[in-house]
Amino acid sequence: MSGADSIRQVDRFIETEIEARALALAFSLGIIDRLLVEEFVAKDEIFLLGKMPEAAFHLFLDLLVGNEVTRGHETIGLTPQFRAALACRDLLEAKLWFANLVAPDIHGLFAELLSDIPQFMARARVFELFRYDRCMVVTPENLAATAQWVNYTTILTRYEAPSCLDRLVLAEHRQIMDIGGNSGEFVRQICERNQAIRATVFDLPVVCELGRRHVSGSPQAGRIAFLEGDLRNDPLPADHDVISFKSVLHDWPQEDAAAFIGKAAQALAPGGRIVIFERMPIELRGARLPYSMVANLVFLPFFRSPDFYAGQLDKLSFIDITVRSIGIEMPFALITARKKWQ
Repeated sequence: MSGADSIRQVDRFIETEIEARALALAFSLGIIDRLLVEEFVAKDEIFLLGKMPEAAFHLFLDLLVGNEVTRGHETIGLTPQFRAALACRDLLEAKLWFANLVAPDIHGLFAELLSDIPQFMARARVFELFRYDRCMVVTPENLAATAQWVNYTTILTRYEAPSCLDRLVLAEHRQIMDIGGNSGEFVRQICERNQAIRATVFDLPVVCELGRRHVSGSPQAGRIAFLEGDLRNDPLPADHDVISFKSVLHDWPQEDAAAFIGKAAQALAPGGRIVIFERMPIELRGARLPYSMVANLVFLPFFRSPDFYAGQLDKLSFIDITVRSIGIEMPFALITARKKWQ
């Protein structure tokens, strides 16, 4: 099963908020784990795990049944389709966690999200999670705080990256630098597919430390280096023939994103390639927005058309600019270009 198929398989259980919250509660109460061990468990035993009044418990079970998580009445079991989705349990739990985390911001600040971005960013609690000031000095406290979002984005990358890498041929290249490369999961997959490539992750110090821990047990660890730095202020090394941005540029205002692409262009070796794999604007086209998309909705103001990235590369005199649309749970684009030989 492809990464995109895994995401769609998981998202079917996060279509409505109340059902998603019931599922998250079933995980936290240990009900899902109990049902994984035994095919069916008596309803009375599940009731003891639920720790809630009887009327609430019946509603809770009805929500799980309606969401096709469980089946049965007097004895309760997991549905075959939910058992299959648990092959991607890390993704399912991560998406439930983040959707439930950001939902209060969407509920309380929906008007600001659509019309007053500075107010939304100032008041939305989710942005407390992504605190780059906590990423500069490696301390136990900063590692714990940063690990929350690094773990989340790592899991997303685990499932999103194959949709990019299936379309990206890197056999001619030897050195890749992933800017804002997070835990190194993206380049780990690149190295797994391309045995001759060595990789550098350029990111903030605390993120790099978490990344070293993430890749340390993998066969690719010896070919992945972490370079600590701040793209806003620090120079980039000039010994790479591929530079990539994976889900990074949308985090920044347009002028910053343009400056970062320019900085990468200067560092890239002549004849080298730049790779941008980014979320694009949300397009419903008549469909209804599922609750699983609330995680992306919180970043709504920051998604840009691929024309912006292609335009920046054109201004920098890149050649062979290509833009490919990729549908995952939302539109992505893979933009590649080559730097001219000088």
